[in-house]
Amino acid sequence: WSRAPEADDMSLTLYLLLLGPLRCSLAAAPCKEEEYPVGAECCPKCGPGYRVQEACGELTGTLCVPCDPGTYTAHLNGLSECLQCRVCDPAMGLVTRRQCSRTENTVCVCDQGHFCVSESGDDCAECRPHTACRPGQRVQQRGTEWQGRVCEDCPPETFSPSGTLEECQPWTR
Repeated sequence: WSRAPEADDMSLTLYLLLLGPLRCSLAAAPCKEEEYPVGAECCPKCGPGYRVQEACGELTGTLCVPCDPGTYTAHLNGLSECLQCRVCDPAMGLVTRRQCSRTENTVCVCDQGHFCVSESGDDCAECRPHTACRPGQRVQQRGTEWQGRVCEDCPPETFSPSGTLEECQPWTR
């Protein structure tokens, strides 16, 4: 046989269930945008082009060092390692538009004769070769870096010997 819960017991249970987690979350306030968490402390972040070599202490600030060649950080960060620079893969039709620096990743674009089929931010992740028009077709729309070439059959009584012309030529009699 058990006794019925009293109002004080119910109030305490309700308080712990509802307000307990709120008090815990208030005690562990998040770090400011320019800081990163280290245990229960908040340390200043490193600037772009730098990484954390040693977290801040009670009397010291964060020790930041420059990113090594081939690595970068673009924003304020609490990273212990810089990010690897992207490599533009020629097998994917890519060439380098802008080399990686300590503060910016490599930017890849399509090689001549290719167009982008998969974008990644402000650069291209994968390119494909432009379609080659066949003899008897004309180039309706030239290919660009971001759009493939469009071919169209020549109208009756015209021709294009190689498929490289923008206008089909009339037959001669």
